[in-house]
Amino acid sequence: AISNSNELIEIPKSMVNPIDQHFALRVEGDSMVDLGILDSDIAIIKSLNTAEDGSIVVALIDNQETTLKKLRKNSNSIALEPANKEYDTKIYASDRVKIQGKLVATYRLYN
Repeated sequence: AISNSNELIEIPKSMVNPIDQHFALRVEGDSMVDLGILDSDIAIIKSLNTAEDGSIVVALIDNQETTLKKLRKNSNSIALEPANKEYDTKIYASDRVKIQGKLVATYRLYN
């Protein structure tokens, strides 16, 4: 993801494998709401540059836009699927998308 380390949070060891590298992203928007991922949730991401078809991933598009979506691989393209019927699946040429990690947990704070 595009780095912005203005916030630091501590994640319980039970939520992640301490051997792996992880990072956190604050969710903006409601494109994944049908999977229970809500606006302002904190997504805990295992750092990877590949992921299995159907995984929820952080994808960097054109080195500019970061998104959290379900991954669908095709022969020479990548589909990024939202979990909200109000949004459309977007399809990109494989060279436009860099997988940065896979969702392993969400963290939600209540005020």
